[in-house]
Amino acid sequence: VMGVPKDLAWKAANSRRGYWFTTHTVAINMAMTKERLRNKMTQSEWENSFEKEEREIIVLRHEGGGGSLRNGFWEWDEYFLAYVDCKTGELHKEEGRIAFPVTDTENLPYQFEDETIYKLRVREKLPEEVPNGALPIKNHFLVVEVLEKDVECPELEEILTEYRKPVVIQDDILGELTYDKQIKSFEGNILWLGGKVHISLYVDKDNKAGITKAKKVLKTMVLEQEKWDADLRSFAAKELTKLACEWAESDEEAAEITEESFAKRISLNLIWMTSGGSFTAYFDDDDLFFGHSITVCGSPKKGLLSADIEG
Repeated sequence: VMGVPKDLAWKAANSRRGYWFTTHTVAINMAMTKERLRNKMTQSEWENSFEKEEREIIVLRHEGGGGSLRNGFWEWDEYFLAYVDCKTGELHKEEGRIAFPVTDTENLPYQFEDETIYKLRVREKLPEEVPNGALPIKNHFLVVEVLEKDVECPELEEILTEYRKPVVIQDDILGELTYDKQIKSFEGNILWLGGKVHISLYVDKDNKAGITKAKKVLKTMVLEQEKWDADLRSFAAKELTKLACEWAESDEEAAEITEESFAKRISLNLIWMTSGGSFTAYFDDDDLFFGHSITVCGSPKKGLLSADIEG
């Protein structure tokens, strides 16, 4: 995003102090400054940031996209899995994006369907300077014209067939974990003290080491679930009971909220695990915070680190 290194972007997005992090990180500040300059571009200036030469490509549109408000128009992006250069016949397997200007978001000039192959006339993005350590955006094209939809292209059709295949992990303790391509995580359900809890492993399907580590930590939690359940509840109660009393609608209701009653009322419904083994446990709040989720964050090495309310 905005030419920010992936690890920094992830840390900023997932940090409880995300605002502080994003406003005090040099690389992100530089990218945000560049983004603000881009926002001041007129449509003509923005279109001039692409090469003048037009070319034809065949793209495999998969999913994802959206708009960014600029100076008097929206820059609309749609993502693709791979493309073929019509002039050279070369197949490019890297993901990329096609962009076009929009003046009315309710009436887009192009409607690109998911998992569809298109032939396009485009102009490629000119090289841009990026902050030190950041990755430049590759395979970025301005749409000039949609030439054909549902194009026959064996190379891209093969990639699409592979993309459509479900990615499933079978585990003797965690059960069946199915990869969600949109959010890039493995999803499943486990038995937890007689009930069902959703699990989410936020790991790319190709990150074998990350999958192994995330599964190992989660399996430890499942095998020791009585201890983990008690520790998570106790930690959340210790950190949030005072806040729950402040949220109570009356003094009488507040008087009934103790650490013991707090721990008994909440119920675990999701464990979210990263490739590094850090996790967030999500609890139903039993209306202690009017329906907000209660979260407890931690890691195997550092233990339980924080409790908060979200949503």
